Amino acid sequence: MDFEHRQKVCQLIEAVIAADGIVVSEEREFLERAVQRFKLPEDHGAPSIRDVGSATSTLRALTPDVQTRVMALLVEAAIVDGKIDPHERVLLLSAAAALGIEATALEERIARRLQSSVPGI
Repeated sequence: MDFEHRQKVCQLIEAVIAADGIVVSEEREFLERAVQRFKLPEDHGAPSIRDVGSATSTLRALTPDVQTRVMALLVEAAIVDGKIDPHERVLLLSAAAALGIEATALEERIARRLQSSVPGI
């Protein structure tokens, strides 16, 4: 991925973790790891994405093979704190719909990831 695409992916992650208006330490650390993984500067550029329409447009602008991987990253970003806020869910469902992913498939993925992240299960 080129710099612009990597930057967009981090902006999408930031949009998911900030959707509920609260960014906890686990979410902040997840974003920091993504920024490092994509070799972006700490201040990774353009302003973050703050609305569902911008997020879905940004996601659709990525190549299809990248879209699928990014959608998985967005789910991981949303569950990193152990729960899905309704605002995060709306963003994820909108993103999935923009990519032609059925809501039930997304909900099943979220449930599986939440279950696997709970200690003792």
